[in-house]
Amino acid sequence: MMKAKYLFIGLALACVLGACSRDEESLFDKNASERAQEAMDNANEVLVLPEFGWEMIYFANPDSKGYNMIVKFEENGRVIATAKNKETTNDKILTDSTSTWQVKLDYGPIITFDTYNNVLHAWADPHSDGDGLLGDYEFLILSATADRVVLKGKKHSAYCILRPMPNMTAEDYFAGCASTLNKYFGNNNILTLNQGGKLYYLHNGSTGLFTISGYGLKVPEEDVQEYPLCATLDGIMMCYGFNGVKNERLFVYEGDKFVGEEGSIISAGDLNQLFVSYIDVDKGWITNLSQTTGVVKDAIAAFETQLKAATKDNKAKVNSIAYTYSDTVYRYQGSYILRLKFEYKSGSKKTTITCDFAVDMMNNEGSVTVTYKQPANPSATTWYNQDKVSEIKSLIDAALGTFTLAAEDPINPAKSLRMTNDGSTLVVSGSGNVK
Repeated sequence: MMKAKYLFIGLALACVLGACSRDEESLFDKNASERAQEAMDNANEVLVLPEFGWEMIYFANPDSKGYNMIVKFEENGRVIATAKNKETTNDKILTDSTSTWQVKLDYGPIITFDTYNNVLHAWADPHSDGDGLLGDYEFLILSATADRVVLKGKKHSAYCILRPMPNMTAEDYFAGCASTLNKYFGNNNILTLNQGGKLYYLHNGSTGLFTISGYGLKVPEEDVQEYPLCATLDGIMMCYGFNGVKNERLFVYEGDKFVGEEGSIISAGDLNQLFVSYIDVDKGWITNLSQTTGVVKDAIAAFETQLKAATKDNKAKVNSIAYTYSDTVYRYQGSYILRLKFEYKSGSKKTTITCDFAVDMMNNEGSVTVTYKQPANPSATTWYNQDKVSEIKSLIDAALGTFTLAAEDPINPAKSLRMTNDGSTLVVSGSGNVK
């Protein structure tokens, strides 16, 4: 009886809908099969248009970082693919991998690479674990225009983007994408995302997976969220948006920021927040001594002269001055640290010394104030009180005080942050964990 009831309802609805279709103008000029065929024809026409093929921004799956590839579709059904990445080509350019392609209908138009291609199918090979890299070689075609094709993996649902490939060699293309990644995300740069007025910190972009935290906060220890990205010649592509928005996003570099298509902006963080954030997450800033000028440079020279005399050797060198944070010094309470590392050679023996001094750090608007507290490890206590190398105190003093912060690179200050105080400039850079 229940089946008969459903059948009756279905027949009734069919009659009602049929009556409506006779009485009212159709909502569509073409039926479903005609629209599907039109979408397939459009995709076939668009895919072969670019003279130099397509830049393919490929995400194997929603958790995968993005990869750059080049694909060239030909009208005869051939496709030529080129790639360079650690996972499938051992960081060598694999090119001229030719197979066939076609657009077919399956819940909408789908592009499939229907014969094996060393570049494209490598992502979907199961490997010995049965999973492999969890990538796709069949994609739903969400949209297709001469400027951009948006694909979605049929099995793993990651977005992939095609953009017309510029007239350049594969070597220059892959080098350019790698340069973008290094330039803007190198040295563990921390970026600020402004999305709808809400601010977030983006960390670890050089890994190809942003981690996100609240503005000015560390990455959480639990429930860490990662957002895949892919560097391009002109910006970055993100596979998934923030706050649960599930779509692909392109951020194009514009002078001092990355501007997203939907209005989001990724820019350098506030310099004061950036400086202290590096220290708070136990990464720290380390000086570039070759670019240090003024009082600090003079203090280094004076200390090295004393050190050479005290050790009766002509080999003495200051290796680095760093600002960091440590949970393992200063009575194990944790403290901001001014870290001085130097070495000397006596005979054939080279000795490296690390002196940690506990300091206070205070953020001001556009500057940071570093104030001395006390030695924070045994080496600091010993060397700070040696009369024969008394210039160590002058060297530490030169690295204290109120420093104005500025950066040469507007988007990646981690590579060129300058601290200026009383005519003395320290050029520092985020160095990963300062040791």
